[in-house]
Amino acid sequence: MTSTEEHFKTALQKLQNGLPINELYQQLYRLEKEENYDACAGILKAIKEFSK
Repeated sequence: MTSTEEHFKTALQKLQNGLPINELYQQLYRLEKEENYDACAGILKAIKEFSK
């Protein structure tokens, strides 16, 4: 499993457990500043999947 997939599954699980999307967006911006683009891709994918 790639890093992106791991972050996707973790983020999606958090959203399903009631974590507000805004908190994930904050994490996304923080990881973007750190240039952790694999994590960003996974979190963004989870947000899009959850928002459908």
